[in-house]
Amino acid sequence: MAEKVSVEDNDIKLIIAFQKGDEFSFNEILNKYEKPLINFIYRFIGSQTEAEDIVQEVFIRVYKSAANYKPSFRFSTWIYKIATNLCIDYHRKRKIKTVSLNHPINTKEGEIKRETTDLSQATPDISIEKKQISETIQSALLSLPVNQRIALTLKVYENKSYREISEIIGCSVPAVESLLFRARLSLRNKLAF
Repeated sequence: MAEKVSVEDNDIKLIIAFQKGDEFSFNEILNKYEKPLINFIYRFIGSQTEAEDIVQEVFIRVYKSAANYKPSFRFSTWIYKIATNLCIDYHRKRKIKTVSLNHPINTKEGEIKRETTDLSQATPDISIEKKQISETIQSALLSLPVNQRIALTLKVYENKSYREISEIIGCSVPAVESLLFRARLSLRNKLAF
């Protein structure tokens, strides 16, 4: 009977093969993790272009530090830790500001009011409503403190376990539980209509 190879075992085999000089293995890792990492980083910073740039930096770091990877750690945890650290660095450097969709934008030429459809007055258009809901959720997510945002994004969108999140963020499992509780409570309050 053939032994089943887990996804994590395959990742470890790929990184070990890359450590031994197999460039094709690195391409397989890139193909597997590129889109999930872009989605994770986008949810954290709110910019598709910036997320793609940060993912490139993640893979540069993986490429350069592959020799330091130890198979005793889950590969997915290692790569998400790199991505998380880059997100935190990005946040510190740029001091991301969250913007309410209801407030006007101040420019040199004056104030620009945001134009959004009042769904209570308009005929229901599901695509507009979904877009507005998505923007509202993204805005609320971006307003969370950094560690809460990372923990919630890893749990909800990346389906990571509490243990994996604790390893990625570098805190205890009870601390992750607390971060997730506070993040959910904060989101519930921000999204209450």
